[in-house]
Amino acid sequence: MAVLEIKTKAQFDELTRTTPYVALQAHATWCGPCKAISPIFAKQSEALAVPEKYAFARFDTDEVPDLASELGIRSIPAFFIFENGDKADTLTGANPPALQKLTASVADKANKGGEGA
Repeated sequence: MAVLEIKTKAQFDELTRTTPYVALQAHATWCGPCKAISPIFAKQSEALAVPEKYAFARFDTDEVPDLASELGIRSIPAFFIFENGDKADTLTGANPPALQKLTASVADKANKGGEGA
């Protein structure tokens, strides 16, 4: 599945309300490390996303500042894992091995259950 581009906080709220597991990338067009790690996030999405259970999304902190503020973002790239609408984990910086480990661990949860979540 492709990475969903979040354009509004309401769109993000709806995604986390309807999808048990969400991996979210905060980025900006001017951010070099964001550009470097974005293809890895996209590959993880293609390999690990589970329709209606585990979604990958991203947003530009300059375009959706209310979401950036709500998440307390101080540096980018930043990655967040949401489980059943709650922030469950955070990763800051362009660290491909850590990102791959984090997204794979959530895929395990999504694939093992998530029913009724």
